[in-house]
Amino acid sequence: MRIQNIIPPFLRKKILNFHQNFIWNNTFNEFKSDIENKRKPSRKLLKKLIYAWGNQGFSAQVDYLETCIEYGLNTSGNIIECGSGLSTLVLGVIAKSNNKKMISFEHIDFWAKKIQNRLNDNNLINNQIYIRGLKNYGEFEWYNLDNIELPSFSLCICDAPPSNTLGGRRGFMYLLKDKLDDNAVILVDDTIREDEQLMISEWRTITNFDIQFKGSFDPHGIITMK
Repeated sequence: MRIQNIIPPFLRKKILNFHQNFIWNNTFNEFKSDIENKRKPSRKLLKKLIYAWGNQGFSAQVDYLETCIEYGLNTSGNIIECGSGLSTLVLGVIAKSNNKKMISFEHIDFWAKKIQNRLNDNNLINNQIYIRGLKNYGEFEWYNLDNIELPSFSLCICDAPPSNTLGGRRGFMYLLKDKLDDNAVILVDDTIREDEQLMISEWRTITNFDIQFKGSFDPHGIITMK
């Protein structure tokens, strides 16, 4: 009999969480050391980070995380992120190392606080998380931007709001295209989904950009503004 058939599900989950928490700090510290010493983190290390983070089904996967890191390192300006999670911490290390500002929007209060605690634990002081509810803008819902003065951005991580939100992620381009630097890059995850494909086609009607697709395990789009 396999051991997972003996251990009750609730206990298996506790054991998994314990193991993930156990390896998180060492793995994340290794990642920070790579960035600070101008080394490219290995795929093996990124896979360990994803496992240790533990938000299966929602967290960035290795292909997309590699792309986030590549463009984070090669982007000269500020970073904006729709949603928050492992990418917030990974890019937060890069933002601090390269003296960039990173802003994330999150509409789930307890999740934003969890991410902020992890940022604080690692002294990632270049990050700012805005906890903002989703506002109805008519054709779509997106984060409430009332009374927020935003800088311009060179890189956007477009992973939210959730797909069941009115308009999904569409609102980003309508609301923030004027905040994008020349040749800014927008990374869009989940481009295997029809909704993201339709969103990209819709964005083409309001602005001009090039796009390439990448990723075997987690197909994603790399949009470069013209």
